[in-house]
Amino acid sequence: MGGPILVFVMVKIGDFARMGRVSIKALRYYDAIGLLHPARVDVATGYRYYSAAQLPVLNRLLVYKNLGFSLDQTRALLDAKCAADRLRDLFQERQAELARRIELEKGQLAEVVHRIRQIEREESPAPYEVLVRDAEARHVVSVRQALPDYAALDSLLRSLRRGIPKQEIEACGAIWHRCAQSGQIDCEALIVLRNPWEGSHRLEASRIASVVYESCDDDVFPQLYRAVLETIDAGQYEILGPMREIYHSDDLSITEVQFPIRRHIGKPGEQNHHAQ
Repeated sequence: MGGPILVFVMVKIGDFARMGRVSIKALRYYDAIGLLHPARVDVATGYRYYSAAQLPVLNRLLVYKNLGFSLDQTRALLDAKCAADRLRDLFQERQAELARRIELEKGQLAEVVHRIRQIEREESPAPYEVLVRDAEARHVVSVRQALPDYAALDSLLRSLRRGIPKQEIEACGAIWHRCAQSGQIDCEALIVLRNPWEGSHRLEASRIASVVYESCDDDVFPQLYRAVLETIDAGQYEILGPMREIYHSDDLSITEVQFPIRRHIGKPGEQNHHAQ
């Protein structure tokens, strides 16, 4: 005797949508992008018909969608000819993506918890918003000198500007290798350029903790720096190098303070040590 003959009845798109617990709109979209075509389309009416045999395919499609695979990845996963090695590669790629997202969200969670504690402690919003971001590499010209005082930076920047067309200058700034508290001000004045220039070099890309503020009052510095350092600690970062400032206005009143950072890689429970 022969095996049982399986007959799959064709159903309209609305019925198939109910069977698969998806919307008609979703089925039309999957058809349009080539993920799941109807088993038959009536030429005269344009009605789409599906077979119950397509439910396992729809179920796999929804599983991959819920796992966050892209459309191209889902198309490959649904391919019956996709080799096991390729399937493993696709799942490993998704695993790596999820691990990166979890790491990012851990940092975001730590910052949110830090801000809640800050509000509870100070009973007011943080006076300065600290942004952790990636700073791209920039072309700069710079000169490093020991300064008698912070005001001497102005003349150092003016001398750097000479000979550089104004349209080529994006901003100016300073890298503070040592501050007055150390006994000597060691400053690297710099001009940020829009394009490479004679004698210029690259300020390499880095992860930074940044805060932009508008003030000429030196009294804001301790509070501002404390906010930056608290954010660095809360996000489990450590400082990689000297603090730098980028001045976004000619009178230096709009200042962005930047600390190069990276994830803290010390032993568990070890405290971060900040550059002075």
